[in-house]
Amino acid sequence: MVQIRMNSSTPQVLRARSGHWLVLALAIGACSQPKPADVPPSHERRKDGAVVLKGESQQFVKVEPARPASSPHARTLVARVAFDERLLATIGPPVQGRVASVDVVTGDKVKKTDVLLTIHSPDIANSQAQVAEARTARILAEHTMSRTAALVKEGAASQAELQTAQAQLAQTRDEERRASSSLAAVGGGDGSADYRLRSPIDGIVVERNVMVGNEVHVDQQDPLLRVADLSKVWVIADLYEQDLPLVKQGAEATVFVPALPEGKFEGKITYVGDIVDQVTRAIRTRIEIDNPNNLLRPGMFAQVEVRTQAPGAVEVPTSAVLARRDQFFVFIQQTDGSYKQREVKLGEQQGSHVMLLDGVKNGDLVVTQGAILLDAEANEAL
Repeated sequence: MVQIRMNSSTPQVLRARSGHWLVLALAIGACSQPKPADVPPSHERRKDGAVVLKGESQQFVKVEPARPASSPHARTLVARVAFDERLLATIGPPVQGRVASVDVVTGDKVKKTDVLLTIHSPDIANSQAQVAEARTARILAEHTMSRTAALVKEGAASQAELQTAQAQLAQTRDEERRASSSLAAVGGGDGSADYRLRSPIDGIVVERNVMVGNEVHVDQQDPLLRVADLSKVWVIADLYEQDLPLVKQGAEATVFVPALPEGKFEGKITYVGDIVDQVTRAIRTRIEIDNPNNLLRPGMFAQVEVRTQAPGAVEVPTSAVLARRDQFFVFIQQTDGSYKQREVKLGEQQGSHVMLLDGVKNGDLVVTQGAILLDAEANEAL
């Protein structure tokens, strides 16, 4: 926009024949203006990208040294209560067969080795038959070896025949051991064709997917039962990318559960995930909490307040930060008085100041007023 200046020698008002006054703004002719080449530039951009201000442009820019970030900072994360995977037993059928009885329902407390259900399995019967066959073969081999040894003493048999009998006995013993091990693996060591499925841990039955009479297979996808020990639980929090530099493994955390308004639970972050979820754009973060009274139940919503750690972070006024697409940057005044753009990583905002996690050091002179002017000149200057 061209500003027009009027002085006493400029004709501004003419009287019309009609007696009314007409106001006429006279633009200053091009001949009275200095040529563009005669106007000294107010800025220039050097080859290294730095901007140098000249003349009156400098008065629109103010700088302020970056200061260490205030601490401690707290970050609130959305979370949910989950099972401790180390204390959760997902139980499937180890043998094929038909369910003969189910001894528990959802909610039952069980001890380790308690019987949960019984499966009548033909696999066990087959294994028992194999053990019996192997035992019979071993007994016959023992008799053959004893008889051959006696014949050798009487000179009626050779050493070669004795060695053959000994080898046969060793083979039958190995086969019996192998068959017995297979039978024990499918739980048929007591002589019954029923397999008694036992709990591997102390806990609570939290899921039951089986009824009496169901056919079960070792390769089925759905588990029969789930048993969980809830004396400890995990709180899984969603950590977003911009907070990743702040939240570290070992950081103290306080868990608040809306369903338990009077209760808060203290813990520490024991795991920060390595993968960003493509849907939520969040990183799974785990807090482990003692839960002796079973107040925390998997599936509950929670909030996690984390005391963040940001060594080396600084604070600057929010007016210093400019955004371009998904990048943030500030202008730094260099020792020669020029200004240079520097990309930064943002942290938490506190009032009129924002934390910078990377890109600026304590004491750097950051442009806090006029950054927009510098940005325009940095992009327009040639």
